[in-house]
Amino acid sequence: MSARVQVVLQSRLSSSRLPGKALLSVAGRPMVVLAAQRAGNAGHPVLVATSDQPEDDVIAAACAGAGVAVVRGPLDDPLARFVLAAEGLADEDVVVRLTADNVVPDGDVVGQLVAALAASGQQYARLGGDDPALPYGVAAEAFTAGLLRAADATATSAFEREHVTPWMREREGDLRTSLSGTGDWSGLRCTVDTFDDFVALARVLGGVADPVGADWRALCDLVGAATDLRAPLPVRDNPLGQSALVLGTVQLGVPYGAANTGGLPTDAEVAAVLAAVRRNRITHLDTARGYGRSEERLGAALRRGLSEHASVVTKVLPLTDGQGADAARASIATSLRLLGTSSVAAVLTHRAADWHRPGVADELAGLVADGTARVVGASLSTPEELVALLADPRCGYVQLPFNVLDRRWLAPEVQEALAARPDVVVTVRSAYLQGLLAAGTAARWPAVADGAAITATLDRAVEALGRTSRADLCLAYVLAHPWVTSVVAGAENAAQVDDTAALVHRPPLTAEEVALVHDLVAPGPLALVDPSTWS
Repeated sequence: MSARVQVVLQSRLSSSRLPGKALLSVAGRPMVVLAAQRAGNAGHPVLVATSDQPEDDVIAAACAGAGVAVVRGPLDDPLARFVLAAEGLADEDVVVRLTADNVVPDGDVVGQLVAALAASGQQYARLGGDDPALPYGVAAEAFTAGLLRAADATATSAFEREHVTPWMREREGDLRTSLSGTGDWSGLRCTVDTFDDFVALARVLGGVADPVGADWRALCDLVGAATDLRAPLPVRDNPLGQSALVLGTVQLGVPYGAANTGGLPTDAEVAAVLAAVRRNRITHLDTARGYGRSEERLGAALRRGLSEHASVVTKVLPLTDGQGADAARASIATSLRLLGTSSVAAVLTHRAADWHRPGVADELAGLVADGTARVVGASLSTPEELVALLADPRCGYVQLPFNVLDRRWLAPEVQEALAARPDVVVTVRSAYLQGLLAAGTAARWPAVADGAAITATLDRAVEALGRTSRADLCLAYVLAHPWVTSVVAGAENAAQVDDTAALVHRPPLTAEEVALVHDLVAPGPLALVDPSTWS
């Protein structure tokens, strides 16, 4: 006799990011009802597990009015609610966990997951989450009722009880499975976590003739057709999964760059730039405590949902003589407050010298130990600083200036140090030399350089290599070097983000083409290639 299956849909009204979303109308019915009906469209019994608090009476009433069964339990103990939902099940029977903000999963998703669990002989399996083959929001977990009861009897932490399954994965193992018939859905959102998510999904499902019975794959295709998402950016092997393009956000906080003529972007322009981050699937944003309003403006966008698409790399305020770990700690605390988050992808010192101040490197390393940052490191200016930092095992991220005129980083001793630390994320700034190389003679060049002559040699290289522009040549040159993880490039408007992302999709130069660039374009003097020396 095969195991019974009970689908349990978790829902509450008090969502922190989008309160009341369970009752938002999608395809003419409350979202919680649609999610339950779709989960049961292949015949599996479905229970909505909500809280016993008065504010969730409306969820219970909406479900009852649609003929959807409900079980109620403690608001702050979803694990206990699932145990109540499993009453009457034998230990070998299967519970499938879904959430009411994901309306795309249907009976086929449930059936495939249950079959995968049975075939594995395990007691726990899941799909979705960080699976690149599935949209965000096509996710489910399955586990035996016996394992659920064991978790209820043993799990004690608030985290384990709120998130239902962490104890099960720790005990049983984290079996990951996927679904058949997947399409090109990487980066697609099929969840409702923000108001923008709701508007997008409601618009798509509002045009579906049978929103309950429509196959989940068809809905994913419809969402994909309605979105403006571009193809995923290249990702070079690195511990952060960082895309080859990182958005530099100094321009969002202060008027910046030798080629900047527009000043500080307006709030509307900032919103458009950050929408382009999502559209182009840029995974990381580069900011700093010293970038004026940058962290503040990013924090507002992250709270509105940008955090689902991009992570943050920030930098400690430049330290002065006598400052050390205490000043770094205060700067980091301010950054986290402005960003509205408890953790970031990376924290860097703004200058290499600050890494070596008393207690600073240990202070940053502690951020990795307590989960505040995944990696730490430094922004630097010279090859000597890079070699010293790479010798420190605490350093996992560096940012350095590199461009077609700057050959300092190609010295053998620098390349040897880089080869010895393939685990370190190497992000390159100044690929356009603060916009000079792309703008050419239209920009104001430092007095140490003949801008017209340099522009002419770059144009000859563009023609010889068949590149589309000087900007294309500059990015293709930097990304031709395998030790480069990513390029950080700023933007004053959304069009610049789109244009830069399109260039990053183009093939980098080959080794032979890099050699030709070296023949055609002379290296620049230190006073030019290091913007920190400009007056």
